[in-house]
Amino acid sequence: MALNPMVLLKIRKMWGQFTSAHPRLLPYINELRSSGYVGEGSVIDVTVTSPDGRDLRYNMRVTAEDLELIGAVTDIGRDSSQ
Repeated sequence: MALNPMVLLKIRKMWGQFTSAHPRLLPYINELRSSGYVGEGSVIDVTVTSPDGRDLRYNMRVTAEDLELIGAVTDIGRDSSQ
């Protein structure tokens, strides 16, 4: 399956807009990675609150496979920014 270059350009533009709108997210994620805080067996817990105040919560225990995927996605992001 080949990637459409136009789709990649669109995603890159959207990523730039996302990171501009949420400037503290990437430094937070980078701090988690570099500190070793998130490793195999860590639990990531996410809560989303809707505009009307309802909460939806999800958590997951990090596996070695999860860390491998995170590393691969990080490498892709690093390669596309060069």
